[in-house]
Amino acid sequence: MVLMSAAMALPIVAIPLMSHAAEPPSTNAGEAAASSTNASPTVSPTASASVPALLPIGAVVGVRALYYRETGDRMKVTEPVVWIKSPVGDRWEVSASATLDIVSGASAIYVSNQTGKPAQIYTGASITDRRKAGDVSVKRRFGEFNENSLGVSRTQSAEKDYRSDATSVNATLDFNERNTTLALGYGTSNDRVRSVTNQTLNERRDSREYLFGVTQLLDRYSLVQSNLAYTKEKGYLNDPYRLTVAFFTTSPRLNFVDDKRPDSRAQWAWLTRYKRTLQTQQAVVSAEYRYYRDDWGVRSHTLAGSWLQTLNEQWKVELGLRYYSQSKADFYRPELTSRPFPMFTSSDQRLASFGSIEPSLKVIYQFNDADSLDLGASLYRQQGNWKLGGSGTQSYEPLQALLLNAGYTHRF
Repeated sequence: MVLMSAAMALPIVAIPLMSHAAEPPSTNAGEAAASSTNASPTVSPTASASVPALLPIGAVVGVRALYYRETGDRMKVTEPVVWIKSPVGDRWEVSASATLDIVSGASAIYVSNQTGKPAQIYTGASITDRRKAGDVSVKRRFGEFNENSLGVSRTQSAEKDYRSDATSVNATLDFNERNTTLALGYGTSNDRVRSVTNQTLNERRDSREYLFGVTQLLDRYSLVQSNLAYTKEKGYLNDPYRLTVAFFTTSPRLNFVDDKRPDSRAQWAWLTRYKRTLQTQQAVVSAEYRYYRDDWGVRSHTLAGSWLQTLNEQWKVELGLRYYSQSKADFYRPELTSRPFPMFTSSDQRLASFGSIEPSLKVIYQFNDADSLDLGASLYRQQGNWKLGGSGTQSYEPLQALLLNAGYTHRF
């Protein structure tokens, strides 16, 4: 859900939509780390008077790197990103980013309980892939104070077995003496799914997404933001590498069934976020809740909070905690034990019932009015019995992952 992920990443004081070139890793840890790619600490728009500026005043450039590693070195992702945003004249703004995902590790293909404990069975060969992605967006501001905007963005990404082309249109409107902001967005994606193990596979996957958001200033120090997104996916939604194992008491005792999912998916996501500045403590606190549901039977709840503390003119520290819980898809089955086989089945643990916890720490250093550096780390852990209510998938294999990210920003 590109539009909702982008809206979640943006500062709450402004929610123009933008398509990120960088998508999270293909695990739920990626969902937990979603949208950290293009976020940058706020700095003062000051340029040096003695050095000619390469870009207009107000332009921002940055680099960011994300590192993700699962326990046992099962999967590693390294993601460098470069990005730029610049005004053009008084009313126009352009931005662009480029991303390279370097993925290595072993891919899970099915779940086995033969040892008495749930275990993902991985391919024996090491998998290495690189995903190249980039996006460009153009925004036009209008209104007496340039308070409104209309923008268009284009995103492309390609890897060995997947290609995506996405376009989005978005608008923001201020009213109520600029105390209220409305955001509207529409996004479309036309993708191609291939497989390195099945050279004949070449299927379409399309999606349409709609977003409506409101940001309301409550007083001088607090505000609330709420976004509602609807996404409709159609086409080939299977995982071409995933199998479901079938055990029988009669011959043949062991079978493998291809991953088979419905060819459409309707998704709703509602995010509400609150932020408040605590002047005496020189801190900013935030809290958010996200509810998600789809017609595959998945329901999820996300609770997150953070405390951003200013230590002095140069240093800031942010502590965060995120909890996620979801129910399983209607057709999720770790294994099959009877015939006939169901029409739809998948052993993909991302469709299972589980919960996750992710504490995080971020340190921001302001060199001067124009340059800043931020370093962040989080530890992501998920288990079946951490689902809200404790009734998660019993055959769920726990996952633990480390996420590190660093970013440097320069404002002209």
